[in-house]
Amino acid sequence: MSVNPVDKLECQLESLIEGAFARLFRRAIDARDIAVLLLRAIEDSAFAPKSLRERPTAPDCFQIQLNPAIIRDFLAEYPDLPDRLSRLIVDLSEESGFALSARPVVQLLPDDKLTALEAVITAEHRQAVGGQTARMPPVNADRGQRSARNPALHLNDARVIPLVKSVVNVGRERYNDIVIADGYISRHHLQLRRRSGVYTVFDVNSRGGTRVNDKSVAEHQLRNGDVIAIGRTTLVYTDENGQTAGDGTTQIMQSG
Repeated sequence: MSVNPVDKLECQLESLIEGAFARLFRRAIDARDIAVLLLRAIEDSAFAPKSLRERPTAPDCFQIQLNPAIIRDFLAEYPDLPDRLSRLIVDLSEESGFALSARPVVQLLPDDKLTALEAVITAEHRQAVGGQTARMPPVNADRGQRSARNPALHLNDARVIPLVKSVVNVGRERYNDIVIADGYISRHHLQLRRRSGVYTVFDVNSRGGTRVNDKSVAEHQLRNGDVIAIGRTTLVYTDENGQTAGDGTTQIMQSG
């Protein structure tokens, strides 16, 4: 079973964060909170790929705002912390399905408005990559929808595929993240994108179209139990946070 990149980064961060702060505070900055903030910053600032075979490009400049005392104590314990975080961001980007144009630069910025338990992370690109200036199209998550927990696709009720990347391509060709041997689906049929912890499925001009819960869709924000039908294949989406299927936002596929 694939390891969720956030879980992996959390474990790596704990060795940095908790070791330094456990001696300073009753509660430390939560490692998972920082891991999730980093991944959200990558997702929200990624440049869209030029083609479906390419990966989106992650930002390479990160600003992490923390309480000034936290920064002081962090750097006293780990003077090379920005470099360590840079290496962790490389791992997180690659395991989440993003390319990098350069090694990430991490800046720690003091903000006395933040408490010892808070962090704000922003990300940007130092320069456009090969003419890439378009960010990934936004996906507007429902305000009431929580981030997915252990999301997965159940292929024809026989195979469970954990979703760990922020961008997941599905189709017949071998370059896809999920390869399905079904002659009735397109070489590259659909794409799943995660934004703010929520997955949305996009039909990518496939030959036979994509149906979710028996409706042809161009895009659909996924909920627990949604049934995706492509060709003769059925993919059931599950999410342990489990809001009911049928309440997601949908853009209907126009005929003709």
